[in-house]
Amino acid sequence: MRVLVLAPSAYLLGGVQDWLADLVPGLRASGLEVTVVVPDGDHHRHAAYARAYPALSAQPIRNPSGSSEGRIRAIASLLTGLNPDLVLGVNLVDLYPAALRARRRGGFSGRVVMTLHALQADYFADLRRHGAAIDAVIATNRLACRLASDRGGMDPRRVLYAPYGVPVPPWQAPAGSPAGVLRLAWVGRLEQAQKRVHDLPPLLAALQARGLEVQLSIAGDGEERPALERALAPWLERGSVRMLGHVDQRGLAERIYGHHHALVITSSWETGPIVAWQAMASSMAVVSSRYVGSGLEGALRHDVTALLFPCGDVAAAAAELARLRQPALLERLSRAGHALVEGRYSREASLAAWQRALRDTLALAPLPEAPQAHAPPPAGRLDRWLGSGRGEDLRRLLGLRFRHGSAGSEWPHSDSNSGAAGEGDLLAAATRLDAHG
Repeated sequence: MRVLVLAPSAYLLGGVQDWLADLVPGLRASGLEVTVVVPDGDHHRHAAYARAYPALSAQPIRNPSGSSEGRIRAIASLLTGLNPDLVLGVNLVDLYPAALRARRRGGFSGRVVMTLHALQADYFADLRRHGAAIDAVIATNRLACRLASDRGGMDPRRVLYAPYGVPVPPWQAPAGSPAGVLRLAWVGRLEQAQKRVHDLPPLLAALQARGLEVQLSIAGDGEERPALERALAPWLERGSVRMLGHVDQRGLAERIYGHHHALVITSSWETGPIVAWQAMASSMAVVSSRYVGSGLEGALRHDVTALLFPCGDVAAAAAELARLRQPALLERLSRAGHALVEGRYSREASLAAWQRALRDTLALAPLPEAPQAHAPPPAGRLDRWLGSGRGEDLRRLLGLRFRHGSAGSEWPHSDSNSGAAGEGDLLAAATRLDAHG
């Protein structure tokens, strides 16, 4: 089986990047021929990505004009040249019109998969808009699977599940008694809308009010770091909080996982998170918000595999964390979490699930022949005067090129624009579905 993975190169941090870096070598070792291709431009830089993830042996794809038509042509040419059996799209929306074009021209006969890693309205809108080009969705979370059908309009038979996976060493007892200093960790992107990093200062205040002595390590970076550092100043000055910045996987293994009593998760929604499985694999306990995405997944069960609190309720979170001072409870949660990950989210279990999902995708009936893909929106005056095709021809002839202000403009994740209202509507619907099935 020949598999092409098309992924962004601008983002070097995060669970999606770690998932891909772990999955591809496993697929190759199982006999699949996997080619990874990433954009190379002003914001998406192949060289930096290749240095960060050398095992992927990623190849570059370039858009000489910077236009949407240029992106579609580049991807269509790639598909025609490789003609893989399967294409896994990782948050690059121009894959879908490019696949339609390549199929209509007879140069590409493979299957196209959207890999779904987020509960965001734009991705489900893309499914509706580009469904004629998408043979299957593979999601890493049970709720995301349901939403792909309910909100994205995908035939449920074309929606497949394959979770993230992590290495699982043998269980070991948590190091050090939690009755003295409770050692906590928080790992992720420092942002508010999803990760709710600004819950951490009031959580520390609530723990302090309970008389708990806590050491918190925060591993991650992002746009909220300056504001978070200001809010955490009293604890940073006392040395009870450490801001570690971005820590790679090796550093997390050496400094975080297995070296703290518990991982704290404050998120509003997740499709993993992979950090929870990594922490459990290292025999740490998990104390988490009841984030949207945890219900249908059924992995984090209160007082069984984790301790849970309502999202945003720092008083409840502090009460659950205070319980971890009981060594017997900490060990019980540690053992249960480790067993959960060993059975459902190990590297081996994840690889088997992805292999099965890829085989199932190839076994699906072919999609009906789709109508001509929508022409990309005009990229400038040339497109408005001449049409996108001739405008692109002239740009290339003259060596004209757009300069984009951001990675998301240069190679977009989505071509939908649901806005705050759309995101709020999705989150409300997802919350109901996750709670009631």
